[in-house]
Amino acid sequence: MNTKHLVSRQPLLLASACVLACAAATPVRAFNWQADSNGLEGTWQTQVALHDCQSGAAIGVPFYSLLTFADGGTLVETTANALFFPAIRGPGHGVWSRTQHKRQFQAASLAFVTMNGALVKTQKISQTIVLEPGGDGFTTPKADIQFFDPAGNLVATGCATAVGVRFDP
Repeated sequence: MNTKHLVSRQPLLLASACVLACAAATPVRAFNWQADSNGLEGTWQTQVALHDCQSGAAIGVPFYSLLTFADGGTLVETTANALFFPAIRGPGHGVWSRTQHKRQFQAASLAFVTMNGALVKTQKISQTIVLEPGGDGFTTPKADIQFFDPAGNLVATGCATAVGVRFDP
């Protein structure tokens, strides 16, 4: 047996064995929304209904919003609520986190409301989100809405409920 060829191939064999061992040790994970620990991540199409906080009576007609929950706990949302007209409500930016319950989350966002290019209010939305079993839908049993003037003084409050479905292109 010619050991010279075996010795010269040992580094190559050792490197190949390391690559194969590392590849075998690296888990391959197919993305599964149901099994994902951050099941809220992604973009959601939601329908929002405003309510009087005391009586529960509906205010206006339901409207649509898009919410995107990113890895790391950031949130971006936009809404199509005609009640803001003639003012313009910009996109909301915020944060989200899981609560102590497996499928329950807290989220808060802040958006600018402008008229003729000037800031007239800010809108803060604080909500609890409950992910449905299966992970493709959620409900918001209650969202607290606060409006502040440009100086930061609370000027109005409201309540809302919402249902959402995962955006599926």
